Amino acid sequence: MTVIPRILFVHAHPDDETITTGGTIAALVGEGAQVTVLSATRGEAGEVIPSELRDLEGDRVGLARVREAEIAEAMAALGVREHLFLGGSAHSFEDSGMEWGADGHAVAAAAMPANALCAAELSTVARYIAAVIDEVRPHAVITYAANGGYGHPDHVRVHEATVAAVDTAAWRTGRLLFVDVPAEVAHETFDANQPGFAETGFSPAQTIPTKPPVSQIVVAQDISTVIGVKRAALAAHRTQVSVSGGFFALSNGIGMKIVDHEYYSIGAGAPISEQRLSSGPAPHVLTDLDIAACESQHPGVAGAAPLRRRREPKKPGFFAYAHAAVLALLIGFLGAMQHMNVSVFDLWGAAVILPWGLVLALLLVACGLWHLKTMYLSSTPMLVAAFVIVILSYVLGQPQWLPGSDIIVTGTLRSAAWLIGPMLIAAVLAFIKVRRPEAAR
Repeated sequence: MTVIPRILFVHAHPDDETITTGGTIAALVGEGAQVTVLSATRGEAGEVIPSELRDLEGDRVGLARVREAEIAEAMAALGVREHLFLGGSAHSFEDSGMEWGADGHAVAAAAMPANALCAAELSTVARYIAAVIDEVRPHAVITYAANGGYGHPDHVRVHEATVAAVDTAAWRTGRLLFVDVPAEVAHETFDANQPGFAETGFSPAQTIPTKPPVSQIVVAQDISTVIGVKRAALAAHRTQVSVSGGFFALSNGIGMKIVDHEYYSIGAGAPISEQRLSSGPAPHVLTDLDIAACESQHPGVAGAAPLRRRREPKKPGFFAYAHAAVLALLIGFLGAMQHMNVSVFDLWGAAVILPWGLVLALLLVACGLWHLKTMYLSSTPMLVAAFVIVILSYVLGQPQWLPGSDIIVTGTLRSAAWLIGPMLIAAVLAFIKVRRPEAAR
């Protein structure tokens, strides 16, 4: 028997589901999948675009009713038959609001209502999401990445609560996906020089609010065949979104292109094979997900296998750079002392020089740099170390600064190779992707 895929999308406010995942929703519905959209709030704190409806701003109850109607229209456009609000009739979570920070990203509002999403205990929010997971029994769950896209506190709270809910629900979801936007796609989205932008009347962006990807992008869902559907769903959110041609804008009037792909990273669950990823991101959110195996589980059975969680890499901190500097000083000194050593052999009357000192020195560099890259999952500490090695070697070759000028003999090929070798090795290693091992949870 063929199992119909079930996918749950968890979002913070009406319009988020369409802006970030509307094309994926429409594509899945078109394929016959059962799609459920869960909205955590009714977007009570949203700004209102149409002037004739401007009096709804600040009227949280009135705006909530209008946005309920808007998302119902958007769901109809996308073909979604099951849309839910978090808490159902038992509890209602309100929009927490936001403010724009000095860095161009969203930050928490100065004040929020008592029943705001961000005012609730994380465990409470997660419990309600887990109840929906157990009811829907999704094979895949899709929500925001840890950065909330552009930092909105409600987006971040939904991410945290969904991650917790996937862990605590009786139903074991096959895959947890996060919306994650590549930097080049973010630039394309806000590029005001694209054909057709001038005719929209929208304003060009001065800064790009989208945050860098949190994890490796492994899915690029092609939505080119359903862009018209996504556009219609965007237009349904008329208090929040203006649509013109292939572009849309929020209440700030800044134009954004409706791009033809939506991108995701995997937070937990079934990975996509390295062989498939060798040619780029997979084309579908369900790629390499065994739906039948996920369906065969017995909900509520104790000891059900938990999802394998992908740890989100953290940016290197002070310790990482201190580690890199100390390691570089050690490698730089040892390499500088070692690189001139050679052995000379007589081969059929010709002297053959074997520069084993240089080989060992560069091998030491390669091992040290690779250690830094794999330990911190970042090229930055590695590049800092390579720079320190080169600078130290340069200093050791200046007789007017330090005694012992014969350590680095800049007129020899070996010393020249030692001076540029670390940076060349770092440049090569920078293009090699490393991934943190999964950890079972």
